[in-house]
Amino acid sequence: MIIDAHLHFDEKVDGTAVGAARELDRQMEEAGVARCIALHLQAQQWPAEEVAQAIRPYPRIRAFVNVHPHQPGAVAALRDGVERLGYIGLKLHPRLQEYGVDDAETIALVRAAGGIGIPVLVDAFPDGTHLMQGFSPLRYATLARECPSTRIIWAHMGGHHVIDFMMLAKRLPNVYLDCSYSLLYFQKSSVPVDMVYAMRSMRFERIFYGSDYPDRPLKASLDMSLAFLRAQGLSDSEMARLMSGNARDFFGWSDL
Repeated sequence: MIIDAHLHFDEKVDGTAVGAARELDRQMEEAGVARCIALHLQAQQWPAEEVAQAIRPYPRIRAFVNVHPHQPGAVAALRDGVERLGYIGLKLHPRLQEYGVDDAETIALVRAAGGIGIPVLVDAFPDGTHLMQGFSPLRYATLARECPSTRIIWAHMGGHHVIDFMMLAKRLPNVYLDCSYSLLYFQKSSVPVDMVYAMRSMRFERIFYGSDYPDRPLKASLDMSLAFLRAQGLSDSEMARLMSGNARDFFGWSDL
């Protein structure tokens, strides 16, 4: 079984949220993905309500709502997204939306998410833009330490800072990691091997598979990821935990 814990909606399908959701569900069927976490983004053209309506016909698609911590009424917007629109988590994108991951407003919003019992997925990919914005693993650690009652997913395993993120996650029990994007972006470098080292060091606990679709077609990302992980000698039980078991337990999806 495959659970994709990190993907997006493709604006290029036909320009509509309905079309993007339909295509995502089709690709999930083709790839054999049982369930996914799709991430609403304020940077895309569809508001949270439109995305929520678009995914309602597709029970395999669950979603996190993107809220900017500095926007007026951020906590109220988060509550509305969860209680009225049906989102099951909060998506933060400090790199794309240009705010500090450890800003007071970010901490307040993440604490609020924990208060209503939902997890937070925060972008942790250190591209050139994010590095120039002051990217530091320690800032992510500060957020996690300030919000101990909130489960926080560090997306992309911190990219080429994966070992730092692993070491910090070992001291922060409310932190989880997903391997989306980085596993394939850094092909032919040492980073994917370092990611597998981090997975092993963490005993394959608190780590999820993600494709970051539409970076590539869903099946292409899955096939490439599986081939690499198998070449690294992962056991069947380790593969099962990474590809579905950890996420199923995290989200409480006992129906899978």
